[in-house]
Amino acid sequence: MIIIINGSLGVGKSSTAEELHWKFDKAVHLDGDHIGNVHPFEIYDDVRIDHLYRTLELLVGFHQKNGYHNFVINYVFETPNSLQNLLDRLRPLDTSIHTYWLTCDQEEQAKRIRDRQRVDLDWELSRFVELQRIQTKAAQQGFIGIKVDTTRMTSAEVADKIWIDILGKK
Repeated sequence: MIIIINGSLGVGKSSTAEELHWKFDKAVHLDGDHIGNVHPFEIYDDVRIDHLYRTLELLVGFHQKNGYHNFVINYVFETPNSLQNLLDRLRPLDTSIHTYWLTCDQEEQAKRIRDRQRVDLDWELSRFVELQRIQTKAAQQGFIGIKVDTTRMTSAEVADKIWIDILGKK
């Protein structure tokens, strides 16, 4: 099984993905931001994004050959096509793929970002608003994941909600 967690900056993708991967007896958490952290980094670089997706495909295949069959991947997908490109790469490896799009109230999401105390705080605060707008529009154009509002929820609670949804589909 592969679970994909989508959402804007600071919404809780990484924390939720980490919580979800502990729900399996044996699983791998693949953080797209960390795996795709290349230098130089350009947000809108199709070559970089393709490289990341090929790397995720390679890692899932490698881990499967070594006994891991459950994966939780988190990353920011800004368009239905971008998500679909990754799904097309992963589907030959596992047909059981569940995709979720995390959202949050802007005020709470800004607080979460401030609490991380990163150096580039101003950029992150403006970027998450931009990503919320981009993803809201993308969701109207196609599938970017099942929407899960994380407002006033811990990452463990969000993971529980997603887990219950997946179990209900089996």
